[in-house]
Amino acid sequence: MRPLHQMSLPEKLLHTGFIILACFGMLSAELYLFVTHTGLDGKSGVTVKDIQISYYGDRSSSKIQSVLPTMLTNAGVDKAQWPAIEKTIDHWVQNGQTEAEYTAKIKPIVDAHCMMCHSVAMSKQLHNPPLATYNDLKKVAQINTGMTINQMLMGGMVHLTMLGVIFWIAGWLFVRTRVTAGLKGLLVIVPFLGMLLDFSGWFATHYNPAFAWMVLIGGALSCPIAALELVGAFFDMWVGLPGFLSSKSAS
Repeated sequence: MRPLHQMSLPEKLLHTGFIILACFGMLSAELYLFVTHTGLDGKSGVTVKDIQISYYGDRSSSKIQSVLPTMLTNAGVDKAQWPAIEKTIDHWVQNGQTEAEYTAKIKPIVDAHCMMCHSVAMSKQLHNPPLATYNDLKKVAQINTGMTINQMLMGGMVHLTMLGVIFWIAGWLFVRTRVTAGLKGLLVIVPFLGMLLDFSGWFATHYNPAFAWMVLIGGALSCPIAALELVGAFFDMWVGLPGFLSSKSAS
C-alpha cells in the first residue's frame, strides 16, 4: 500500500472524510462521558470521586436515608424525635431491610410521618415515589452500588467492538504516514491498551474504588491518542510533517 502522501485525490478525500467524522465522533464520546460523570461529587469537572460514584456507587447511605431530614422537616416532626427515627431507619437499611423489621418498626414511622406526600394517590400528583408498601420502601432503601455488571458488559460490547474498529483504521492510516517507525509502533498500540485498561477499570472500581485511576488513565490513552493518529495522518496526507517526526528513509 502506498504512503498517504502518494495516494490519488479520490483516495485522499475518502480517508479525509473518515478522519473528520471519526474525530468528531470520538470528541462527542468524550464530551458525553464528561457530562455524565462530572459533578457527581458536587464539584465541577470529572474527578476520581466521580468515577468511583459511577462504578462503585455511593455506599454511605441509601436514598431514603439521604432525604430523611427533608421528609421529617416537611412532616413537621419535632427535631428531638429525629435521632431515634434516623437510628431505626439506619438499622433497617444496614441489616438487610427485612419485612419483619419493616412491619414492626418502619411502617409505623412511615404511616405517621410520610403518607401525606407518599401515598399512592399523592405520589401520582407530586411525582414522588410511593411508600405505601414494604416493596415500595425497599426500592428507595437500596444502597447505590454504581453501574451494574450487566450494564458494564453491555457497554463493553459496544465500546470494545466499535472503538476497536476505529482504532484499527486509525492505526492503519497512521502506519502509512512518514512518521518514524518507533513512534508509529508506540502510538498504534496505545489506544488498544488504553481501552483495555479503561474497560478493566470499570469492573475493578465496581469492587474497589481505589482502582478508579484505571478508568481515568485508560480513557486518556484511548480516544485522544487515536484522534492524534488521525490528525497526524491528515496533515501528512495534505501538508506534510515537521522534519523531526519524519523518517529519513521516507520519500
